[in-house]
Amino acid sequence: MIISKISASKLIRNILIIFTASFLLSSCVSNKKYVYMQDRGNLKTDSNGVASVQPYEYLLQKGDILYVSLTTEDEQLNKLFVPNGAGGGMVMQQGQSVSGTPFYFVGYSIDSEGNIEFPYMGKVRVGGKTLEAAKMEIETQLKKYFKVFVLQVKIAEFKFSVLGYVNKPGQFFFQQNKVTIFEAISLAGDLQNLAKRYEVQLYRQFPGGVKVINIDLTDRSIINSPYWYIQPNDVLYVVPLKARAIGDVSSLQSSFGVVAPLLSMMLLVLNTYILVKNL
Repeated sequence: MIISKISASKLIRNILIIFTASFLLSSCVSNKKYVYMQDRGNLKTDSNGVASVQPYEYLLQKGDILYVSLTTEDEQLNKLFVPNGAGGGMVMQQGQSVSGTPFYFVGYSIDSEGNIEFPYMGKVRVGGKTLEAAKMEIETQLKKYFKVFVLQVKIAEFKFSVLGYVNKPGQFFFQQNKVTIFEAISLAGDLQNLAKRYEVQLYRQFPGGVKVINIDLTDRSIINSPYWYIQPNDVLYVVPLKARAIGDVSSLQSSFGVVAPLLSMMLLVLNTYILVKNL
């Protein structure tokens, strides 16, 4: 009976060790999977240590909305080209418009053929061009009617979406020319603890369809990539790691706190059963 009790005690101790080790191994995630922008020696920099960034050249597509402002000597004519109510109806919060913009109704929308249509002037083709090239094309058409004028052309509605394992998923409206991928993630409240930082999915629209790109946010060389800047209509989708802690996924300690009482109860029942059986 003494031998049986000793064997039972060893069995219980071994079960506890194996279970605890398995729990720790399955719950812990390598620190390399958590840290952003790790230096892996593949970041391209100049002699001053400045990382090179690819030029941001977004090509306008159908459905994009442009803000166009024309200033001439004729005040009545100017009003035809300045979107009415521009700047109104927006709720600004930390540089973003949380309720969209009014340019959907008053801006110049690029149609399915890549054109925008002006009063009296007719259609001007801007699809497939950079913003600067589109402005030059509009200026070329305006010179047929005006000798002196000032023209402003901007992307009126810069929107993107962040979904999945982030703290504040949603669609965001931004009013500046360029937004980095980390600025986009920060607007979504950062990634959750067990988000797969080394394989974030970027869905980017092109004239012929949508391309899916896997992005490694843990690699500093992303600065050199064409995906450092978010483009209008981009969608970022963040998936979780396969390894998940039990209970509160944000804390290994709290997870163990949930499991420990259950483990103690199981071991108590097992110990009682063995002792009763050996009486």
